[in-house]
Amino acid sequence: MRTMIAIPALDTVQTEFCQSLVNLAPVGSVQTAMVTCSLVYKARDDLAQAALAQGADYVLWLDSDMIFPATLLTDLMRDMQGRDIVTGVYHMRRPPYQPVLWRRLRQGLTPEEREDEVYTDYPRDGLFTVEGCGFGCVLMRAEVLGTVIGKYHEAFAPLPGYGEDLSFCLRARGCGYDIWCDPRLQIGHKAATIVTDETWQAYRHREG
Repeated sequence: MRTMIAIPALDTVQTEFCQSLVNLAPVGSVQTAMVTCSLVYKARDDLAQAALAQGADYVLWLDSDMIFPATLLTDLMRDMQGRDIVTGVYHMRRPPYQPVLWRRLRQGLTPEEREDEVYTDYPRDGLFTVEGCGFGCVLMRAEVLGTVIGKYHEAFAPLPGYGEDLSFCLRARGCGYDIWCDPRLQIGHKAATIVTDETWQAYRHREG
């Protein structure tokens, strides 16, 4: 079993991320690939092509400002039984620190027609499906990339009104794939401080 850890980066990589990556417990054969590019969708497309060219079985997408436990890959692999795409939970770096999860994701010509909905009241005790997620911490079968590229000729190029991550989610779901979330995998997001679920809950409490 071969896994590529795919890391798109701009011009910096957070120290805490590097420490998390060094401590990450491997599962099977693991290699790390990083692409530095000012266009994150281009970096992700290049990493996707590299994973397919190298015959990876799985791709673990990690953003270079994520903070995660050493057991992350082990835990995600456990969740992959019978599934194709699994994410953990992390939060936006700025107020209101909402989870980077979408209960509903509808492509439309205007924001009103999309009717997108962030998933703020997600279950806490077991895996559940989402229609969209950020790509800060996502494990997928590499064959998903091949299927998406085969149908749409591109994986991460932004669709109108969406970033590269949600654009991929729309395409993957268009290929019949479900996106799962494990709420037990709470991932830190490095900003001025490390944003966690506790950051979000404290903000919600203050704002009433």
